[in-house]
Amino acid sequence: MLGWIVKLACTHPIALIAARALIGFGSGGGFVVCPLYVKEISEDSIRGMTGTFVIFSQTAGNLLVFILGDLLPFQTVLWILLAIPLIHFCILLRLPDTPSYLIKCGKNEETAKVLGWLRSLPHTDKSISEEVDRLVIEQNTCEPKFSPRLLFGDKTAVKAFWVALIVNLTREFCGCIAVLVYASHIFAEAGKDPHTSIALSPNKQSILLAAVQILGSFLACQLVDRTGRKPLLAVTSVVAGFSMCLLGVWFYLQSVGVFMPGWVPIMALCVCIFADASGLQPLPFVIMTEMFNFQLRGTVATLIMAISLGTDFALIKLFAPLNTWIGYHSTFWVFSFICLANVFYLIFCVPETKMRNLEDIYADLEGKKRRKKEDVVVETNHV
Repeated sequence: MLGWIVKLACTHPIALIAARALIGFGSGGGFVVCPLYVKEISEDSIRGMTGTFVIFSQTAGNLLVFILGDLLPFQTVLWILLAIPLIHFCILLRLPDTPSYLIKCGKNEETAKVLGWLRSLPHTDKSISEEVDRLVIEQNTCEPKFSPRLLFGDKTAVKAFWVALIVNLTREFCGCIAVLVYASHIFAEAGKDPHTSIALSPNKQSILLAAVQILGSFLACQLVDRTGRKPLLAVTSVVAGFSMCLLGVWFYLQSVGVFMPGWVPIMALCVCIFADASGLQPLPFVIMTEMFNFQLRGTVATLIMAISLGTDFALIKLFAPLNTWIGYHSTFWVFSFICLANVFYLIFCVPETKMRNLEDIYADLEGKKRRKKEDVVVETNHV
């Protein structure tokens, strides 16, 4: 809200930079808090879908802003963008704290009421009581305050941290964000082809790419709880890798004077962005929040997001110099290699987190196979 107010009040370059910093500060915090809040209020069966809403909301917002910017005056758009966080703020005042936080504060009765409201069940329902008991057990196994020893003193937790960090960093190093930022250059190069007419204004380019993103993020919402996190992330990594490779081939052939149609890089760009929105962007958030208990979740998410955003900033700054040094084609081939290498990392190193508790996830990280409770019960009865 403060960022949009500054933009409305003054258009001086320093004021615009300050407004951008305020908006970046708020959105950066939102990318940490929103996935945590959503994870802690969601049932296990839908937490993947609700976790991907973060990216779906972002892409829907991008499309809305680009359409408004194409149709309305600049000042009118700013007033609309100020109204959105204001309405959001008023709605948030009515939302409850998460059950995990209420349990931490010792408010067990209020936790049951909140869970009943979230699950559309009476707070006296047996399933609500069982969920409260599980949260109490989780809270009792955690130390009252976070300390670095809790994370770095546990080998399995450290391994989970590295897995979550690498999965998130792959999202940055896959190149999709850099490609999105420099998409106008790709459109400009494609527009030089006299045999195709791809002459879109910058606003129309932004609308096209935002529409592709929202389709991809909508697909992620539909598939993440059906296919699981690993398969969807692996498939989208493959798709992004091959589309990056195609972009590299197009730029290489263009540099040596070989003709390729102008629609090829546009198609590759759209496919890459679609794959990014349908897997590479939303799923690392979901995996990150599912791999840690309540005690570690917030701190780890903050640390990983800070590293990821710093990497994002560095990559965007280095993209242009890297292209000058090794050429566009080599840059895209590097991105393609990272995407395809990520598939092997996912297969061999990342545990599936869909509908699984921390004990099972950590057992996979330790290379152990937990025995199912039913097997234990059958064996006990047999004995």
